[in-house]
Amino acid sequence: MKYNYCTLFDKGFLNRFIALHDSFEKYHKVDYRHYVLCLDNETLDILTEMNLPHVIPVQRSDFESSELLEVKKTRSLREYSWTLSSVFTKYVLDHFENIEMVTYVDADLYFYDSPEIIFEAFERANASILIIPHNLPSWKKQKEEAVGKYNVAFNIFRNDENGRACLNWWAESCIKWCYEIVEPSRFADQKYLDYFEEKFNGVFVYTNKGANLAPWNIKNFVGKIKEKHDSVYIDNDKLIFFHFSSFKLFFPKSFILPSSPVMGTYADYILPSIERKLIYSPYTTALYKAMDKIRAVRPNFIFGTIPRPNFFIQIKDVVLPIIIDSIKTHIKKRLPFWIIERIKVARNKP
Repeated sequence: MKYNYCTLFDKGFLNRFIALHDSFEKYHKVDYRHYVLCLDNETLDILTEMNLPHVIPVQRSDFESSELLEVKKTRSLREYSWTLSSVFTKYVLDHFENIEMVTYVDADLYFYDSPEIIFEAFERANASILIIPHNLPSWKKQKEEAVGKYNVAFNIFRNDENGRACLNWWAESCIKWCYEIVEPSRFADQKYLDYFEEKFNGVFVYTNKGANLAPWNIKNFVGKIKEKHDSVYIDNDKLIFFHFSSFKLFFPKSFILPSSPVMGTYADYILPSIERKLIYSPYTTALYKAMDKIRAVRPNFIFGTIPRPNFFIQIKDVVLPIIIDSIKTHIKKRLPFWIIERIKVARNKP
């Protein structure tokens, strides 16, 4: 089978995965299998009870080797999870039958169209490995030197000589070293991807603007995101999936912004209303539906959410930044070009 996905997470990301799964079920028109490494027993129990179509839960005790258990002692929870992204992908390729290729998928992705377009491009390239760049804006490009050019979010490995060699090297490298430390040639599980093209044949870099749109790169496309024929487009590329990294979900639902609780690491990425409407609102709705499904089997489940802030904090932290950004955008559009250029020059003066 071509469409084999693997994802790993604990109960803190369970609602994200349910939303991801619902988007797969909506847009994935062909048969697929989704292998899930459950990092705690509660996640395993809930997924087993929910019995989601196409989802195959894997319990940690069936997967963790003695080598991994030793590695686990030396790493934080985040670092160990990053270590497992490559190792679990390799495990799926090694332990399950009829796998033509395997695709690692982060739990906090959400699809707005079929992923099949990515696989079609992968086949046309006759590739063995697929990676996707961060596509950071120009003012953040220096960050690539620290964390890597490519993002571990959606990575394909074909079950052939090149794909297996690359995946084996990545997994072995992560077992040896995978820390939240910036080194010249290493950072977590991610910077290893920078060396795929150098070390292995058949690497395909997928540059479609609609794949891995994320908080760190969406500012590249402000004013270029449109709705056409019931789909979201970035220029001429359909939005395939968005990476909702560091997304914070209010629970109970926010009474000020029930469909756009954007807070946390990327709170400085305040978006125009069109992006909030077309991208963030559907995801937030999907997360609340996911919470309803989980709480149908575990009524007291609240993991993966943050307490709803009071009225005044919502106004200060969410509403005011959006209003201020909208005013800035409105003023900028109406200022003569020569004034904007003079402001830029003045800012750059020592």
